[in-house]
Amino acid sequence: MQPYARRRLLVVLASLTLALLVADLAGWAVADGVRRVGGLVLGPAQRALSAAPRDEIDAVERDNVRLRSLLAERERQLDAAGRLGELLGSDQTAGRRLVPARVVATALRPLGGRSVTLDVGSRDGVHADSTVVSAEGLVGRVVTVAPWTSDVQVLGSTGSVVAVRVGPAGTLGTVSPPAPGDSQARPRGSLRLSLIAPSTPVVGDVVRSLGSVDETPYAAGLVVGTVTAVDPDRGQVARGATVRPAVDLDAIDVVAVLVPTARAAPRTASIATGGAR
Repeated sequence: MQPYARRRLLVVLASLTLALLVADLAGWAVADGVRRVGGLVLGPAQRALSAAPRDEIDAVERDNVRLRSLLAERERQLDAAGRLGELLGSDQTAGRRLVPARVVATALRPLGGRSVTLDVGSRDGVHADSTVVSAEGLVGRVVTVAPWTSDVQVLGSTGSVVAVRVGPAGTLGTVSPPAPGDSQARPRGSLRLSLIAPSTPVVGDVVRSLGSVDETPYAAGLVVGTVTAVDPDRGQVARGATVRPAVDLDAIDVVAVLVPTARAAPRTASIATGGAR
């Protein structure tokens, strides 16, 4: 085969390879048909190229590797854009000021639990004790801030205690990591719910953050998790429970750091009119 014809054949092979990769990534039904036709065409072409110079074959292989890398990066960017759109449209961020961020590192904390590092910091307007959320719910709070990065204490870390409201009645309580002396065995990654008022939680109750003054360290109304099991009745005034976090803490990616909005004006006093007699 002449060198010019071989080069044209190499271009055809590379083009067909790119078409197949795009079809596979897009999930097109036509991909199978393209693959069958490609097999019929590429079979003779591959045999014809068997005598091609090694450097030309190496060049095509390098181009294929480069194309695969570009497509993989494009797929990653599209996935990140989709996650960001989901986050911005979620109930967790509605009406709030926020700084979008991505998790770029994770580390085990010396005393237990875990922290994650975000790719935003003080130069992006992030402050310590800011709330961090994902589209699903509460992730944790910022504990340290550098100019371009910040570290987050995630739910379930040692020392992480969040005041919450439980169920439709909004019963007050706290969620924390299971204590070493906890009398109730809890699944890995779950949280321990302790109620403050005499009450019994119900499996399926949604647990939401109570909120803090000026929304630091935790903003109000964020989904923390769901009650999955209620502790046995041992005569205690308030029953404890197991809570499954709303966020998969092993797969955190795109998050938002909420910018606190401190109250600047005093509330207006009201006059009670009294109830019916």
